[in-house]
Amino acid sequence: MPCPAAITVFILCLHLGKVFLGVTLVSAFSIGLAVTLVAIGVAAALGLKYVATRTSRFDRVMRAAPYLSGALIAAVGLIMVLVGWSHLSAAHA
Repeated sequence: MPCPAAITVFILCLHLGKVFLGVTLVSAFSIGLAVTLVAIGVAAALGLKYVATRTSRFDRVMRAAPYLSGALIAAVGLIMVLVGWSHLSAAHA
């Protein structure tokens, strides 16, 4: 999915007639973002490995994680439906 900030920078550079500058800035931004995401992923994997060796309660939490995240997503979806419904009924009142 394209990053809105990168698209904005590129469009501004195109507007100024600086295509090479736009490509350079978007490329640098994308490389920096990729390095950051990979570093966070590696840190998370190493952290999980470290925590798993230090405590046995972590296994119970990890077994419950899919159910907890599913419940969280369902709750957020329900809240969005209720808020949308209240705005819809207020608009028709």
